Amino acid sequence: MRGFLTFISFFLFFLIFPLAIFAYSINTVLNPGYIKEQLVKSKIYEAVSKSAPTLIKLPQEEAPPPEEVQKAFEGFLAKEITANYLQKKTEPVIDATFAWLTGKTEATPSINLSDLNEKIEVFAKEKNYPLPQEIRKPLSEPIKLKPTAEQLRVRKVFQITLAAPLVLAAASGLLLLLIFWLAESWKSKLRKLSLALFVPAILGLPTTLALAFLFAVITGLVTDQFKGPEFAQLGDSIKGLISLVSTNFLKTLLIMYGSSLLVSLLLFIVSFFVGNKRKTTAEIPIKPPGQKPT
Repeated sequence: MRGFLTFISFFLFFLIFPLAIFAYSINTVLNPGYIKEQLVKSKIYEAVSKSAPTLIKLPQEEAPPPEEVQKAFEGFLAKEITANYLQKKTEPVIDATFAWLTGKTEATPSINLSDLNEKIEVFAKEKNYPLPQEIRKPLSEPIKLKPTAEQLRVRKVFQITLAAPLVLAAASGLLLLLIFWLAESWKSKLRKLSLALFVPAILGLPTTLALAFLFAVITGLVTDQFKGPEFAQLGDSIKGLISLVSTNFLKTLLIMYGSSLLVSLLLFIVSFFVGNKRKTTAEIPIKPPGQKPT
C-alpha cells in the first residue's frame, strides 16, 4: 500500500509541479505594470506615431481627396498623434482591461478619442473638405468593448490563470510532504524528494527551448505583416516587444527549473551523509590462562 501511494504521489507531482511553474511564469508577464513598462522599452509608441500617416488614409474609393489635402492630413496626424499622446491614451485602457479581466469591475474598457475628433473637425473646416462618416463616427464617441461569449470565456480562463500558481504550488507542496512521509528512512526520504524535483527540472529544460523556438516563429510571422521601408520601425518595435516579453517569460521558467535542479542535487548529496550507521565488531572476551571453557 505504501509503494502504491508513493507511485501515485510521484505521478501527480510530475503533472502538477510543471503546471505550477508554467502558470507562475505566465503571471510574471500578465500584469498591467509590466506590460506598460515593456511598451515603453520597445519604443512602440514612437513607431506607431511615425507610421500613423501611412496607416491612416482618407478614403480613396468614391471621391479621392485632393493631393494637397492628403498631404496636409498626413502632417496633421504626425503633429497630433505623438508618442506621448498614444501612451496617454493606451495606459488607462490597459489598466481598465486588467480590472475587467480580473473581475475587479464589470465596466468594460473603452477609449475616448473625442479630443482628436474635435481637432480633425477643425482641420476639415480649414481645408474645406467634408470628412467622411467612416472617419468621424469612430472618433465622435468612446470606443467601448462589448464582450462576446468567447471574450467572457477568456475572462474566466484569465481569472483561473491568476489563481493557478498558488493553488498548484500548494498542491505540489502537499504531495512532496506525502512523498517525504511515506519514505521510511531519512536517506530514502531525501532521495525521493530529490527524484521528485529532478525529473520535472530535466524535462522542463528542453520544453523551455521548444518554447523559445515557438516564440521565434511567432515573432517572424507577426513582423512579416509589416514589410516595407515605411513600416520598418514599427516592425522592429513589435519584434522588440515580443522579444522582451518572451525573454522574461523564458528566463523565469529557466530560473524555476534551474532552482529545482539545484535543490534536487543538494538533497541527493546530503542523503549520502544521513542515516549511515557505524559497523561495530563483536568483542571476543579474553580468558585468563588455564581457565577451562564453560
